[in-house]
Amino acid sequence: MKKTLTVLALGLALASGANAATCTIDQVPGATLLLPYFEVDIEDPAGVDTLFTVNNASATAVLSHVVVWTDMSVEALDFNIYLTGYDMQTVSMGLMIRDGLIPVTASAGQDPTDGISPQGVISQDINFASCTGIFPYEPLTEDYIEHLQSILTGGPSSFYGGLCGGWEYGDGIARGYVTMDTVNQCTLFRPCDAGFFPNIGTYQNVLWGDWFIIEGDQNFAQGDALVSIEAFPNQTIENPFANGTFWGRCYGNAQAANPDLR
Repeated sequence: MKKTLTVLALGLALASGANAATCTIDQVPGATLLLPYFEVDIEDPAGVDTLFTVNNASATAVLSHVVVWTDMSVEALDFNIYLTGYDMQTVSMGLMIRDGLIPVTASAGQDPTDGISPQGVISQDINFASCTGIFPYEPLTEDYIEHLQSILTGGPSSFYGGLCGGWEYGDGIARGYVTMDTVNQCTLFRPCDAGFFPNIGTYQNVLWGDWFIIEGDQNFAQGDALVSIEAFPNQTIENPFANGTFWGRCYGNAQAANPDLR
């Protein structure tokens, strides 16, 4: 998780351009990031893989809650990523699904010597006490890796009582999508769980990133920016409940019940 001047410059540029128009499609930092699709060959490390970066466009340290979903929107895994100011974290879906390695980060309370999440010259490094006992992450257990590989390829999962949670194509390729939300604590709650908004999820428009799908055995790669979804907690959004918000589907987009403002 090494910081570079290039990343810092990009972060500053994005931060300075963060005043975006409401409900427009523009590439600015958001409170939610979306990786719309990923593919991972669960057997061959040289096969198809997906990588993405999560970046913090502000000097303030932030916490992001990550959920890996199947292609039928069933949760497969969730975890938290801590970012110091102007920090970035690279995530390899292949290392996660094949080897059980999730990103290792830690706030100041779990990493007082900055050996895991280094503090930059002009970046903040704070303590999220809720992450004590959670950070830094250990590798996933064999049972959890088996669950991930099965449910993301359309097979049954013992975690869901032997039920399936995705489409089965029979090609050994894990598929799904990933969401990342700014939060104020380490959590296992999902955005669709009661109380996530506004008690856990925050409206910090600071996250941005990129994704890459690579096929090492084919010498092929492609990539683009992650989808950045802004929060507008202090502005009027035209017809927010008629048009829906990103997480509004969890609450029926009902005006009296939908706490999501992004």
